Amino acid sequence: IDGGVTPFTYEQVSSAPAGLSLDASSGMVSGAANLAPGTYTLTITATDSNGATTLPKSVTVVITKAAQTIAIASPLSTHVKMGDTYTVTTTSGPSSNALTLEASGSCSIAGNTVTFNAAGPCTITAKQLGDTNYLDAVPATQTVTVAQAASGVNISSTPNPSQPGQAVTFTVSVALDTTKTAAQKTKAAPVPTGTVSISDNGTVLGSAPLVNGVASVSTQLLTTAGSHSIVATYSGDANYPATQSAAFIQTVAAAVATPVPTLNEWALIGLTAL
Repeated sequence: IDGGVTPFTYEQVSSAPAGLSLDASSGMVSGAANLAPGTYTLTITATDSNGATTLPKSVTVVITKAAQTIAIASPLSTHVKMGDTYTVTTTSGPSSNALTLEASGSCSIAGNTVTFNAAGPCTITAKQLGDTNYLDAVPATQTVTVAQAASGVNISSTPNPSQPGQAVTFTVSVALDTTKTAAQKTKAAPVPTGTVSISDNGTVLGSAPLVNGVASVSTQLLTTAGSHSIVATYSGDANYPATQSAAFIQTVAAAVATPVPTLNEWALIGLTAL
């Protein structure tokens, strides 16, 4: 206010929009907490201590949408492996729209359960749209690098036992070792790729690539009778680490001597007659 003698008093000369009020001594306009965002206009006069009154003045009040804050409240371990799962808990804002969760990269989400599907980076994002009273929330995120999962390597052979030098086929399967993960997977794990090699007490008998997680290695190098400690070594790939199987026992039977044919009794009689 220009001129006049303080203090001033203020008066609203038009009906105020519902939810707005004018303080007569300070001239401050305030709104109710539930007042919707929008543009409101009041007409006000001011009177100084000598009784001089200003002409009516229109005052515009703009109420903007309020901000809202959301958060991911659950802690995410930095040591997660492919095959693990994680339950997300969140703190939402006051908007009438529901908070939503998304997962990208090496993970997926169903409801509030995240499944780590492969090795690599994973991002979990919480979002909440605004409404007539609140702005969109700033998204909350969590990130983690998913480590390789434990791989289980199993061996079988045919025939077992075998004869010295006989062709023996070893079948090696590689898969997610669910006994060594923090949680069971709820969806199919990636099929392991790479190669496996077969060794007998350190001597390599052969190798082959995995096809659909399985490799077959044939050898005729088992020539010594006895128990052979066979180990399969897996090369590893992007999702599964290199590892070795437990020892598998292949038994090589002792060679069977071929008996010399014996003459029957009548043959002996004939020889005696001669």
